[in-house]
Amino acid sequence: MKNEYLESVAMSGLFKYLDEKYFDQAWQELNMAPHNYSDQQIIYGQDDTVNRAGIVYSGLVKGERLHSEGTSSLAYYYAKGEVFAFEGALSGKRTSPLQITADDDTCIIFFDVQKIFASSFERELTKGLMELLANDDIKKLYRIEVLSKKGLRDRIMTHFELMASRNDGQSFTLHMSREQLAKYLCVNRSALSYELNEMKREGIIDFNKSNYSIL
Repeated sequence: MKNEYLESVAMSGLFKYLDEKYFDQAWQELNMAPHNYSDQQIIYGQDDTVNRAGIVYSGLVKGERLHSEGTSSLAYYYAKGEVFAFEGALSGKRTSPLQITADDDTCIIFFDVQKIFASSFERELTKGLMELLANDDIKKLYRIEVLSKKGLRDRIMTHFELMASRNDGQSFTLHMSREQLAKYLCVNRSALSYELNEMKREGIIDFNKSNYSIL
């Protein structure tokens, strides 16, 4: 396994319960391989057959639900070290419930989910996979909590407080552009920028590029 990809695999938690000396063997047994995508290139179409999940090595991935009237709604963003599409690969139909798209020039490390259950390290990898599923459910609950807030500032603060709590502090880094954050919060970009600047002026938050702090 190429060492430069190890950090993202470790961040994902898939190998959390596996001794590091077996990483190379597990990489081979799961048919892990990196693949590059250009900005806005579709990785999986909605309802596509899915056998391989992906770990984000660099860039950003978005999951959208497409509607029959031609509109779409943003469901999730996946940043470095996060895993996507494993729920589709584990489902009975093995299809993607979302359209998965690169939202920047992106590198993905793919792996065959079903091969976990026939690998030499089934117990360790399954335990890591179960944690991934649990963490993904928590992420979905957090998104619901954010979107349940009616006011723009309430949505911003709820999201920022959740991000800060994940870092065990008051500061965090957002792996999203301002436009991407607006889509994630389901708000207007101009309104978001105005509100962020007002919150900074009032001493509620501080930020410099992608680094944010709750004051």
